[in-house]
Amino acid sequence: MKSQATALANYTQSAPRAATAWAEGIQSTTKDQAALAVAAIPRMVTGFNEAANSGRIAAGLNRGGTSYWKSQSQAKSSAFSLGIQNGAGNFGIAIGKILSAEAQIVNSLGPRGDIMTNLQRSQQFALGLHQLKGQLGAR
Repeated sequence: MKSQATALANYTQSAPRAATAWAEGIQSTTKDQAALAVAAIPRMVTGFNEAANSGRIAAGLNRGGTSYWKSQSQAKSSAFSLGIQNGAGNFGIAIGKILSAEAQIVNSLGPRGDIMTNLQRSQQFALGLHQLKGQLGAR
């Protein structure tokens, strides 16, 4: 029987091999992952609701508590920075669309004025952005 230390060492030492297999699996698949994910939404919602209603989600959150969340989040701070770096291209595309949309909306507004006029301008701006909901992402 393996000891806890041996099991832990085997687990952590398998990371490079597992990462390679993971990347190879992604590259070699011919399945439509987006379609599969969309098809799984009803099961996801059902499973989430069952877990929430049975108390499993609350129990899991309370098991470690805030101190566990803090320690795990801090341990992953480099992943946060890496995620920002890896997502920079998509951010650039999306922010370009957002800034362009904002400029078009602002240019379509009437002149600034008293508080009521400015509140209407603000509402028109918000509604203009709302009409573009789902269209300003990177993809």
